[in-house]
Amino acid sequence: MKKTFAILFILLISIKSFACSCECTGDCSFSNISKGSELVALIKVIEYSDFIEEQIDGYDGKMPLSMTVEIIEKYVGSEKRKKIKIWGDNGALCRPYIANFEIGKYYLITPSLLIETDENGEKNDYDFFSCFTDYLSVDFDKKIAYGDYSKKENQVTLKDFEREIRSINFNKTEWFANNEKQNFYKADSISLYKVLNFKEDFVKLNSGLIKSEQNKNKDFTDLNFKRSGKLRITDINIENWTETEHLGKWKYDDKNYILTFLLNNEVYSKFKVVSQERDYLKWNTDDKVYFSVIKLKRIKNN
Repeated sequence: MKKTFAILFILLISIKSFACSCECTGDCSFSNISKGSELVALIKVIEYSDFIEEQIDGYDGKMPLSMTVEIIEKYVGSEKRKKIKIWGDNGALCRPYIANFEIGKYYLITPSLLIETDENGEKNDYDFFSCFTDYLSVDFDKKIAYGDYSKKENQVTLKDFEREIRSINFNKTEWFANNEKQNFYKADSISLYKVLNFKEDFVKLNSGLIKSEQNKNKDFTDLNFKRSGKLRITDINIENWTETEHLGKWKYDDKNYILTFLLNNEVYSKFKVVSQERDYLKWNTDDKVYFSVIKLKRIKNN
């Protein structure tokens, strides 16, 4: 999901202002930003981990540059670590200061993954971006998060947030799955992928090749979920690029996260959504294809 921002850098540095002034041209609320994030989690701040040597005007003592946090609940993402490090501003970056986060307090976060190491962060750690809302403060006792949750709401209960972030809208959507053996719906576990930036020209032109590469150059199956509950299943053999089409139906229980496939009007298989993740595939030199990924496990003895 692409975001466009006009960023004007300023020289004035203080604890009450960030290192840049931003004008967001879209919806930069937490609710919207979290929909395209690689990680969405409820965390607790454990400690300040690194510090800035220079004195920051308006702050008494050494300004923390990073913090170690504990993941209390992971809503979206493939992050396996229980504790992660998040880096902040050094006075010249477009990040919030780490001093804005209190040790022992809780936050909803949707940070960005660092892809290289430098003096302001290490590869596979995370940071925030000052120009949109990628964290909210949380009253853990009341189970309420506060801040710019959406354009109309400045707070949300953790229960409502979890329901929203984990909801999956299959209506009129297209997904694909690895189908090396032409029977993915018989497997004990499956992963479904949805291209998030499918409207971009390079994705449209290379759709089949992109799906094949994401599946490690193996056959794949397209699933077209119709609003009427009908399902079109198309198996693609990449050796000669032939297609075999099947028609079925689908149902989704959004309270229990159960996806049901029906063939010939009978239940063929049921799967429970066990995790949601984000992934991407590098394409050419500058382009990336972004995916929403859901992992499902079979419910046996239907």
